Amino acid sequence: MGDSAVDEAAGSGRATGRHGRAALLRLARWFDSADAARADALYAAAFAAWPARHLGGSGDESAPATGSWWNSPPAHAAPPRPVGPLPTEPAADHSAQRAALRDDAESRAHWRRAAAAQVHRALAERTGGDDRIDLTPAAMGVLMELLTAALGSGHPERAPVGAGDLELEIRLHAGPAPDAALTLASPDGELLLEGLWLQVTDYRVTRVPSDDDGPRQEPPE
Repeated sequence: MGDSAVDEAAGSGRATGRHGRAALLRLARWFDSADAARADALYAAAFAAWPARHLGGSGDESAPATGSWWNSPPAHAAPPRPVGPLPTEPAADHSAQRAALRDDAESRAHWRRAAAAQVHRALAERTGGDDRIDLTPAAMGVLMELLTAALGSGHPERAPVGAGDLELEIRLHAGPAPDAALTLASPDGELLLEGLWLQVTDYRVTRVPSDDDGPRQEPPE
């Protein structure tokens, strides 16, 4: 590889590297004085022509990394894919999981209805004075849900408020009672409500009970 060849490569518009023509001349001298094995190694180092290392497979004979692909033994290739659509795997059967989830949901709904019935019985009459209501943890949870919704809808210390649950068919009413101190107790702890009265009615009872007429049930539609 003489100077004329290097000049032709440099003038053809191809990239000549960071050092330009001087680097090509030096590389050409190295190639000119190298034997075949050294020339192969020099070519691989200069142009990053390393053998592919991401290929794999099993062969009967091992081939050297510097060997030509033309002279190397053939490797076993993967069998051709069958023509036509591939067979589909049967869909997984999740009926057992669905049944378990359904049973769990029905069990939860049953216990919530039982807890709501206990809340309804315990607070069927309007509280007042120093009352104490003992509830199971599940019933306390249902009552706390209704109480949180009722207290968030207004100011029960000023005017009666309420919140209901259509699925459980109950409604909680709360209103001002300056001298009242209601204790809600369960095995998990106690909650003291001062200055409020509570009463639980059917869900259809939308009017808050008063001192005069008590709860009034709206006629069904």
